[in-house]
Amino acid sequence: MKGIKSACALIVLTFFSALTQAATAVEMAKQAYFLIERDPLDLDQRNEASYLIQRANVLDGDEPWVAVAQSRLTLVSGYRVGQRHDRRAYEESAVSTARQQAERAVRNGPNLAMAHVQLAMVLIIQGELRTAWDHLNTADSLDEQSFYPWYLRTVIAIHHKDEKFAAEGFKEIESRASQKYQKRLLLQERMRLAKATKNLEERDRLYREMIDLDPDYAYAWGNYGSFLLDQKRYREAVHNLERAVELKPYGLAVSQLAEARRKLNQAF
Repeated sequence: MKGIKSACALIVLTFFSALTQAATAVEMAKQAYFLIERDPLDLDQRNEASYLIQRANVLDGDEPWVAVAQSRLTLVSGYRVGQRHDRRAYEESAVSTARQQAERAVRNGPNLAMAHVQLAMVLIIQGELRTAWDHLNTADSLDEQSFYPWYLRTVIAIHHKDEKFAAEGFKEIESRASQKYQKRLLLQERMRLAKATKNLEERDRLYREMIDLDPDYAYAWGNYGSFLLDQKRYREAVHNLERAVELKPYGLAVSQLAEARRKLNQAF
């Protein structure tokens, strides 16, 4: 009888240990995913996310959140330059691998909204917008308060230059955006629509709003400086690019600052 009790206790302990490991894997994978989302271009955060994903994968390789985080990391690691939903901005191998990982996340967790979101993100990059839309509808039905389904639906609407739906999407995104990086993503999509409709005044306003949202975000200053450089507003471009380089001397800001200074000097 004592042996049976001991065996039962061992089974219970093993069961709860497995639950604890699975929960820990979920927590680490989610932490990794949102580390990347907060600033995809921050290499230190990306390295930390990679470490967390490796640990989570050891604990529970079948956990769908692990595959979601792996897919997001693969995408951002394969990013080169350009608009984040454009296939040309990525290494082709990274996009195909990220899709396989996202598809595994959906297989392992068909009721996990973020698995469908991550697969939709990859499908948008690959231009499979109809299938992406279906996954976003599924994600929305699984988590009606999520920021991501409406965000990515709006990405698709802007691709089709559907201003009416994009305007509706902006309202929905704004009501769900609780994090600074989410508000930044909303501003980026507003910017993309303003660029598509050739609204220079709106683009200028949105660049300044991006800086106001996070004055310590180097890329906000750098992107505005790049815009000002294109508009031949060299003095303002120099000011913004200097601030970007001061915060984070990334390559594009450094080269554009040199160009803005050269053109400003040539103007006098």
